[in-house]
Amino acid sequence: MTSHPSFPFEDQLPEPVSRPGAAGPWFVLRVAREQDFPRIVSLAESIWWHCYPPIIGAAQVHYMLSRGYSVGELRRQARAGSRFRLLWAGSRAIGFLAWQPQAAEAFLDKIYLQPAFHGLGLGRRMLAAVAAEALMEGHAALTLRVNRHNHPAIRAYRRAGFQWAGEHRKPIGAGFVMDDYLMRLTLPARHLLD
Repeated sequence: MTSHPSFPFEDQLPEPVSRPGAAGPWFVLRVAREQDFPRIVSLAESIWWHCYPPIIGAAQVHYMLSRGYSVGELRRQARAGSRFRLLWAGSRAIGFLAWQPQAAEAFLDKIYLQPAFHGLGLGRRMLAAVAAEALMEGHAALTLRVNRHNHPAIRAYRRAGFQWAGEHRKPIGAGFVMDDYLMRLTLPARHLLD
């Protein structure tokens, strides 16, 4: 796997946080290496089976996990330029993301967090870390796809500043279709931050 330049939050989120009233753990976002891919596969299985059957059905969850979340497939995505990050709570991985630099815009391909950690602002901090990294590399926007029926995720992206940018409907095989909205976060001009 190729190495990528570091980014401001490689060692931690902008402000490490712990559960209110608790002494720990601190949540830390780190670059995921190839040896972390089995953790990502395990997290994807857990999170997808908890969240997605009501949205896309169990058969499509099974199909998409088998197609997109093997160690070999993650390795292929990394070789193609995807950058993986793991969110840790102490020594436990609780979430992950992957993004790809593209021409003018960066594309956020994956962002997932175990449901027990929803509501702590961690997703917003993960988004902020990706946006900062993309901005530092000169991208003008960060785009993503979200299932049009995933209302909690759509609300979270809107709160983080993403706006509707179109629709994306794509057959993915075995009679299944990805039926998504495209959302975009415009990044500030980098020279304004200097």
